[in-house]
Amino acid sequence: MFNIIKGVAKHSIIYGIGDVLGKGISFFMIPLYTYYLSTSDYGILELIDLTSYIIGMFLGMGVTHSVIRYYFEYDDEEKKKQVISVAMITIWVVSLSVLVGLFFLSKQISALVFNSTDYYRFFNIIFITTVIQLSNEIPRAFIRIEQKSVLYVSVNFAKLLLSLFLNIIFIVYLKMGIMGILLSSLIATVTANIFFMIYIFRRVRLSYSFKLLSAMLKYGLPIMWSWFGMFVLHFGDRFILQRLTSLSDVGIYSLAYKFGFVTNLLVLSPFLLMWAPKRFDLIKEPNAKNIYAVIFTYFMFIEIFVSLGIAVLIKDVIKLVADPKFHGAYQYVSTILLGYIFYGAFQYIQFGIHLEKKTKYLAYATLIGAGLNIGANYLLISSIHIWGAALTTAISFLFLMIFIYFPSQKLYYIRYEFGRITKMSLIALVLYIIASFFNPSHVAVSLAVKLSIAVSFPFVLYFIGFYTSQELAKLAEIRSQIYCLLTEKVGSRMIRTLGLFRRNKP
Repeated sequence: MFNIIKGVAKHSIIYGIGDVLGKGISFFMIPLYTYYLSTSDYGILELIDLTSYIIGMFLGMGVTHSVIRYYFEYDDEEKKKQVISVAMITIWVVSLSVLVGLFFLSKQISALVFNSTDYYRFFNIIFITTVIQLSNEIPRAFIRIEQKSVLYVSVNFAKLLLSLFLNIIFIVYLKMGIMGILLSSLIATVTANIFFMIYIFRRVRLSYSFKLLSAMLKYGLPIMWSWFGMFVLHFGDRFILQRLTSLSDVGIYSLAYKFGFVTNLLVLSPFLLMWAPKRFDLIKEPNAKNIYAVIFTYFMFIEIFVSLGIAVLIKDVIKLVADPKFHGAYQYVSTILLGYIFYGAFQYIQFGIHLEKKTKYLAYATLIGAGLNIGANYLLISSIHIWGAALTTAISFLFLMIFIYFPSQKLYYIRYEFGRITKMSLIALVLYIIASFFNPSHVAVSLAVKLSIAVSFPFVLYFIGFYTSQELAKLAEIRSQIYCLLTEKVGSRMIRTLGLFRRNKP
């Protein structure tokens, strides 16, 4: 079992490194954005991005998820490749047809989002970017299926570097503001698209099957509606904030959300890139259910550990990287992080639904959750403003996790280790409370003290007897291997040094 976990961990770590590098670039851009953009500009950019996300979600029709599911449905290699081909052709035809209509409606969409047609040019740029990005999704899924994690990360990182370079030119030197950011994204997406098209055409011969398309849409369309509900849960609060408060509040909350979203980006996203296709392959293992349960515990360990670290450091980090007008964002981050721990659990425990192709349950769960989310946001934002949005995020994802657990378990029962997960959660809460009492005036001292408290998390778990005997034995084995490796390297260096000394000795 540990060999399977090792394989999952290996590719997840590679994806994670890519996301860490990507987030590093994003964090590098925070001072740039917060200095050259006002809080209102930041809010405008957020709402434009979210509008494009909605459009891309419906145009995608859940086809990417269908590719990952149906690719493993067949043993014949040609049939597998046809799954890729059908998805690509469908995305091209649908997205290019809709793009023309979006250009004609850009002023109306601008008026709907901002009560003004002044931003329609921004929307035209983002529509083109969205359509090109959609055509990139199938090749990206194919690379994940082939478990070429290094290639996947390398292309994404190159795209991010290009985007960073263009952002600096357009924002700092050409003073183009929001338009500069949108153009940077467009150029970087087009460049990535060239690579993806070359990659896919060298490996897949274009063919089409309406029967296969019908099966894929039957699986994917409920996921599309699930994504719509999920969009409301993730991002609907920005639109409600804009209506009930101001674009400035949207900008501050958006920055808080970026930090609260970090666990999702650094842990859940890279894990799912590997786990989404791998979990179907593991079903053949005789002890599959035990593997799923143990991996969930390890996944939650990483989620909680990373969230704890962000929660205790966030106040000082925002002071360091953001303009003073954004400093108040820190107070909302911990609540958003809690919501994304629930969201990570929700993503994992829905396996039975995907295995039995009952994706309608996801649509039911997320659409009901979205309705509750909208109601809670209107109620809470109108009374406690940004806090209302943060609290609604945590409550909504908790509801979603509980709602989806029961049908998924009914379809494929897994005995999760909830006792161990509860222990982890309580220890993390205690450490968070302890860290909140330390507020040194010097930022460096504060960061050092709070980081030490967060890092103590796995060691405290050891002293309360959290780890199993098998895990302790495996940790001892890994520690021994590292020790031997280091000893071997140090010994070889000493031998080389002595040899060099003897040769040079007069």
